[in-house]
Amino acid sequence: MSQIYTLPDELNNLIFRFLKQHLPGGETPNFQVSPLTPDGSDRLYYRISCPGNESFIAVNAQGTGQKIQPSGLSQNRSFILIRNHLANLDFPVPELLSQDQQNPSDDFYLLQDLGDTTLYQAIKTEGWKPQAVELYKKTISLLLRVQKVAAENFDPAWCYAGAYYDQQLIIENELNYFLKAFVMGHCGLQVLSETQHQLQSEFREIATAAMAAPANFFLFRDFQSKNLMLKEEQIFLIDFQGARIGPYYYDLAALINDPYTDIPRPLREQLLTDYFNKLAAILKTDAPDRETFNYFFALFSLIRTLQTLGAFGYLIGCRKTHFKEYIQPALKNLRHYLNKLSPHLDLPTLTMLTEKIGGLPKG
Repeated sequence: MSQIYTLPDELNNLIFRFLKQHLPGGETPNFQVSPLTPDGSDRLYYRISCPGNESFIAVNAQGTGQKIQPSGLSQNRSFILIRNHLANLDFPVPELLSQDQQNPSDDFYLLQDLGDTTLYQAIKTEGWKPQAVELYKKTISLLLRVQKVAAENFDPAWCYAGAYYDQQLIIENELNYFLKAFVMGHCGLQVLSETQHQLQSEFREIATAAMAAPANFFLFRDFQSKNLMLKEEQIFLIDFQGARIGPYYYDLAALINDPYTDIPRPLREQLLTDYFNKLAAILKTDAPDRETFNYFFALFSLIRTLQTLGAFGYLIGCRKTHFKEYIQPALKNLRHYLNKLSPHLDLPTLTMLTEKIGGLPKG
């Protein structure tokens, strides 16, 4: 008999049927279940081991991503549709082994086991050795290829919460997310209505400026070291259900300013130059000059950092307290890019609020 552990019947049956089809001689599956520790996700992951078959990952996404969306899709359905698109283009994504065809929300499915090593874990273990730099350069090349190629024939109907990176998303899901979940939620600051009004004006200025960037590229939207898996010297993409069409600067900003790895500043500049040169070779006459590139990178770095802090505030509020250790690197990014943008944007209220947060006790 198989070990049921605490799996829902639907997932347990899906595993059983999959193994029954793949074990030699049609023998009765006897599998072991090892729960994996999720990071920021509400989905539950289990490594399934069975003699005579390679291990794989069982996903219980029941009750996650089920908020009613205009698209009628769940996050889980978007993940599968976008995964199929990327796989058809030969991008490194986990193989979809089986799914519950009876469940329209795709609550239960089986994925290829990519192991336990993320880019984040590799850097934390090995440090900033030359191999780490080469790994990031490979990641930059993969990012550029995904941004350009995966945008072609991308169907907006695959996106559960909007297919385009637009002004409303920036203001509500990134800038106000920072204000509500991090400033008022995690930090517990009372923000006067007049200050909030001033912030909204500055948020509109930021979002309007961002809309001037080219935005017809594949946007992963969470392209950071914990969503990049390493298996047999290949980089795999995971957790891309929020993908849409948008500007290439955003994913670059997410990778370079990742507070999990906190890339040393000289290496950030090296990677930016590497990306810029490769981008110029791809876009040719449509490529930006370096000054324009630096401006938009700083702008989207600011936006991404505010979103990240909002996410940290939310996740810590959900008792995922290990995210506290990444707040200081993110705040350092915030101060850095506010300073970089000071010749271009007038953001006195956001700057004042950032200084106030920086003066709070850490934790």
